[in-house]
Amino acid sequence: MKNIILFYSLGLLLISSCTNSKTETGDDTTSGSNKKVNTELTENFYKRLEGTIAGKQVIMHLQKFNGDYNGDYYYDGSWLNLSTDTLIGKDSVVLFENSFYDYYFNEDAKQAKISLKWTGIGFKGIWESGDKTKKYPVLLDEKYPEGSYTFSTGVYQDSVKAFTDKPKSPVAEISFEYLQSKTNNESGKWLDNQLKRISGINLGSLDRAMAFRKIADAYFADYKKEIAEQQKNGPDRGFLEWMNYTSNSQQSLAYNDNGLVVVNFLADAYTGGAHGNYSSTLYCLDVMNKKQMVLSDVVKINSNTLQTLLEKNLRKQYNIKPQDKISTVLFDNFLKPNNNFYFNDNGLAFMYNPYEVASYAQGQIVVFIPFTELKPYLVPGFASRIGIK
Repeated sequence: MKNIILFYSLGLLLISSCTNSKTETGDDTTSGSNKKVNTELTENFYKRLEGTIAGKQVIMHLQKFNGDYNGDYYYDGSWLNLSTDTLIGKDSVVLFENSFYDYYFNEDAKQAKISLKWTGIGFKGIWESGDKTKKYPVLLDEKYPEGSYTFSTGVYQDSVKAFTDKPKSPVAEISFEYLQSKTNNESGKWLDNQLKRISGINLGSLDRAMAFRKIADAYFADYKKEIAEQQKNGPDRGFLEWMNYTSNSQQSLAYNDNGLVVVNFLADAYTGGAHGNYSSTLYCLDVMNKKQMVLSDVVKINSNTLQTLLEKNLRKQYNIKPQDKISTVLFDNFLKPNNNFYFNDNGLAFMYNPYEVASYAQGQIVVFIPFTELKPYLVPGFASRIGIK
C-alpha cells in the first residue's frame, strides 16, 4: 500500500497500430533449496522476505511488474510502503519508503530509501533516512514457511486508437498486473480462482490472457461508442484533448502467512476531466478454510465500540488535537467502520478511498488499530492462528 498513483505507474507506450496486446509473466526460480540460484532479478516476480532492518524483525512483500517495483513491509505496527526510486543493473534497486501518514502530512517530504542487492537467496543493503543522517543495515531472505504461498506475477496490456487514420489520435489503454498462485494443491487452486475473481475473470475461464482480452474488447467498444457520440456533436470542440483514456488494475499482497492471504486490488482510471480516480479493495482470504473473510471472522465487537477505537486512532495517526473536530480531516465529525479492512500480525486497518470520507486531495485515509486495543474482541480462532495469546 502506498502513494497509490506513484506506485501504480506502468509506463505504457502509445501504440501506433489500431489494436496491439501483450501479455508478460514472470516466474521466480530462486525460492527453495532445490532450485537454481539466480543472481539476476527477472522483470516480473513476487517475493516474500523475512529478516531485519536496523536489527528489527520484519516481513516484506516485494513485487516487480515490467521492471517496476512496489511492495510493503511491517515490524511492530502498520505497513511501510515501497516504490521504485532507482534501478541499478539486474540485481540492485533503490526503493522509496513511505506511509500513508507521511504523504498526508507532507507530500514533498524527503522519503527514506532502502538500497537492496539481490544475493540469489535474498537481499542485502542499507536503509537511509530521508535527511541522510541515519543509516542501518538490511538483511532479508526469501522464505515461504508453512501457511504461506508462492506466486508468479504477470502483466496484460492493450491499447486502441480512437482514429486509425490520425497519427496523433487519442488512445485508450488498459492493463492488468496480476498474481497467479504457484501452489498446485487444492488450496492453491482455490486461491488462484479467487485471484481470477478479483480481477473480474469468470471462474470457469482457464486462460487469463483470453479473459483479459475479452474485458479489454468490451472496454474498447465502449470507448469507440463514446468517440462516435462526441463526433455527432459536430466538429471537434476540444474533447480530443481529454480522450486519452486509461484503465489499470494491480494485485499486491499485504499479508501471506498462517493460511491467510490479504490481496490489495488497486484500480485507477481516467475518462476525461481534471483528473482520474483510483480505489483499493482489500480481500482477506482464509485459504485454509477456502472462504473470503468478513470482519466478524476477526473481531466480535459492536459498531459503537469499534467506531470509538477508529476515531481514537485517527486522531493519533493524523495528529488531530483533542480540542479539534475530526472534520478538520474528514467530511464529517465521525468515522464509521467499513468493510474494506485488512490486517497483519500487529493490528487491523480500515481503508477509505478518495471521496469516501475525505476529499480526493487527501488521498486514501487508512486507520490502523493495534491488536493490543482489540484483544478483548478478537475471535479466538483467528487470534490463535496469527499467534496472539
